[in-house]
Formats: sequence, structure tokens, C-alpha cells
Amino acid sequence: MLVGPGTPVPSGLRHARFVATPLTAGVAALDYAAYLASPEVIRVHSDGRWPLDGFTLADDLVLVARHQDDHENRRAFTFVLLTPALDEALGCLYLNPLDEYLTRVRAVGAFPATAAMVTFWLRQDQQDTGLAEAVTEAVDDWLRTGWPLATHLFRVLPAELSSRRALERLDLEPVHLTLPGDQRPYLWYQSRS
Repeated sequence: MLVGPGTPVPSGLRHARFVATPLTAGVAALDYAAYLASPEVIRVHSDGRWPLDGFTLADDLVLVARHQDDHENRRAFTFVLLTPALDEALGCLYLNPLDEYLTRVRAVGAFPATAAMVTFWLRQDQQDTGLAEAVTEAVDDWLRTGWPLATHLFRVLPAELSSRRALERLDLEPVHLTLPGDQRPYLWYQSRS
């Protein structure tokens, strides 16, 4: 559980460029459309692990239900990023327990149970539009000031160019983690404050 019961957590984030709202069945069709419109982004972000060919809305609804259950039970939090008009999805934001991931990959070092691993993807037509910078800056501030988290680390793959550049521009502290159980070359960033 990333956040304990009874501890208040924000219901979402509103920004001039996007709105982060919990991923639920009610917005699944928008999420699905953004996913299908972004095959290269999805392939790179997931390192080829997420389905593309033959992936249906019914398949997406199964995953959305799992994310919604995790969100409601505070194990992890998934937000769909929508346009300010709430009529189109721009991507997704994931807050997962960092310690669970580190334990699974037999990492050296430890973080508090309330530390989050932050990942996100943005729709293919939103790459290099400045949206990644807006998302990273707003989400970093939101997590530092509005969430009951000990800390948070952004995780990105080197090939996620737009997201990686946005994280580097934000002047976050690069963090080196030794991950014997995961050979992906993840880059990690943490707030300096």
C-alpha cells in the first residue's frame, strides 16, 4: 500500500495544459484512443512489454479495472492525463510503490514504504510540444507539496527522449540504482529539495 487508509490524497491535478484524473472505466475509451494513437511511444515506454497488435477496448477495460482497484485500495495510483476540456487523453501517469519494485528486482539500497516510483507516457503527437516539461514540473511540485509521500523518483528509459529531456531540464538529481533483477537501462531522477 503506497498510502495508508485515512490519509488524504489529492483527487487530481489541474494545469493549464492538462488535467490528471484517476483512470476509471468512465474515461477508458479516451485512454484507449490515446494508447492506439501512440504505438511507438507505447513500445518505447514499455520496452516492448505492452500489447499493441490486436489490443481491444475490452482488453483495456480489464487493465483499467485493475488500475482502478489499486487506486481505490491505495496500493498504487494511476491517472489519465486529459486535455483541459476533458475530451481527449494525452497520456497516463503512474505512481507505484518504489520499495515493491526495488524488492522485486533485488536492488541494493532501500527507500521508505511511502516512496513512489513515477512513470508517465504522452501521446505520440504530443512529443516535443512542451507538454512533457509541463507534466514533469507540475507533477514534481504536486507530489512534493500535496501528497503524503516520503519521496518520489521519476523513472524513464533513455529512448523516451521527450520525457527524459523534460526531466533533465527540471534540474532533478540523477539517482543511480543497482538493479540486479532488471536489465533495462532505466534512468532515475529525484527532487533536489
